[in-house]
Amino acid sequence: MARPCSTAKLTLLARYRERRAELRAYLLTLHEAAAEELAELDGGRRPADLEDRFTAWAAPRG
Repeated sequence: MARPCSTAKLTLLARYRERRAELRAYLLTLHEAAAEELAELDGGRRPADLEDRFTAWAAPRG
């Protein structure tokens, strides 16, 4: 399942329209928190696909 969902992505992109670097910093914070929580649940292993799910979609296009 993709996180955040499409609606949330559009909302975040609109909210941070002129502040893409700030959006990426916010998403990286969420990424780290999720990675730590998931690692605790899985014997210390951090999921490999979190970066794409949390931050790659917000990279500037072009």
